[in-house]
Amino acid sequence: MAAALVGGALLSSFLNVLFERLATREFVNFIRGKKADKWLQKMKNQLLVVKVVLDDAEKKQITDSNIKEWLDLLSDVVYEVDDILDEVSTKAATQKKVSYSFCDLFKKKKIVSKLEDIVGRLDDILKQKESLGLKLNEAENDQPPEPQPTSLEGRYGMYGRDKDKEAIMKLVSEDSSDSEAVSVISIVGMGGVGKTTLARSVYNDDKLTQIFDLKAWVRVSDRFDIVKVTKAMLEEITQKPCTLSGLNSIQHDLLDKLKGKRFLIVLDDVWIEDCDFLSQLAMKV
Repeated sequence: MAAALVGGALLSSFLNVLFERLATREFVNFIRGKKADKWLQKMKNQLLVVKVVLDDAEKKQITDSNIKEWLDLLSDVVYEVDDILDEVSTKAATQKKVSYSFCDLFKKKKIVSKLEDIVGRLDDILKQKESLGLKLNEAENDQPPEPQPTSLEGRYGMYGRDKDKEAIMKLVSEDSSDSEAVSVISIVGMGGVGKTTLARSVYNDDKLTQIFDLKAWVRVSDRFDIVKVTKAMLEEITQKPCTLSGLNSIQHDLLDKLKGKRFLIVLDDVWIEDCDFLSQLAMKV
């Protein structure tokens, strides 16, 4: 598949295809695991960085042989990512006919090892982009920002996650019965598996109006800014703009609004390294 598509300006288009395939259910289910998730997410981040300098590289390769060589190295890595996806697709189709076995576990470990190797090679490739003078894709910068999911439910609703929702609703109800307790419930998984959809379904359930005095939905994203996130939480709770600028003042104002009340705050798109902030907040309230 890669051999037919990768070449010249088509590499950028092929990366889009890779991102779609990396988010498919069959790949996510097969590769699922703490170590696998770590390497897969890092590889996705690296490919996103590649994508924003790709247009500049493809233009300059005509007159700069070093950039042409850089693109060749990048193409080789892309071939291997595509090969891994083909391997997983074949394995997923086989698993529909036979049960999961020790061989499958061994195969998964081999794929995780390949991902780790690809991440290392991509890291080396990306270190060269500054010395090659590659610039950000201007067309990419001109595009409108990526849509941010909100608490409003989508037109298609949620399917196949009823048991997951019931389990979370039970946790929410039990935790809220103790007025002195503040709990953090995590919905963890790779991108594209429906974490936001599941949280949104719980957030909009009518039963919660009988449990909580306050609700707030805040999107965190990959660039964690504690001041921005805390301010957004306060503005969601009060439904008023926050004019404070210092983190200490914002936190004290937020805690003042939350004390003595039962509240549900959904922080969407939180990365694992940012969870210390949630624990700190829970301890202070």
